[in-house]
Amino acid sequence: MALIKWEESYSVGVKEIDAQHQKMIGILNKLFSTVLANNYGGENVANIFQELGDYADLHFTTEEKYFLEFNYDKAVSHQQVHDDYRRRMDELKICYADKPCPEVLSDLSVFLEGWWVWHINHTDKEYTQCFHDHGLF
Repeated sequence: MALIKWEESYSVGVKEIDAQHQKMIGILNKLFSTVLANNYGGENVANIFQELGDYADLHFTTEEKYFLEFNYDKAVSHQQVHDDYRRRMDELKICYADKPCPEVLSDLSVFLEGWWVWHINHTDKEYTQCFHDHGLF
């Protein structure tokens, strides 16, 4: 697990969504820094879990709004990916509440790093053309 640095190659070509992705990467980096510093204090981690969930929901809602507005052909499968993410995050949050230890946070960090980088660079980039075709840049 390493801190994620925003790269222009992560851009989906939509300013609003790129800004949201950058904000999410910032939240992820907060978690990674917490793990790397061995700072597993309950309140700090609870706040990061809350921020991760709240911001992911805001971001997913933004994308899903455009899916409906633009009649995006992969909307259902993309929303399923979002729902799977939410379920996995709920599982990890419960796991950490039951056993607040470095191993769970490490698992969480590895999951988040892999999920977000993959999701942005693959799943999200699939809608770029559709969004551009509807004037969203």
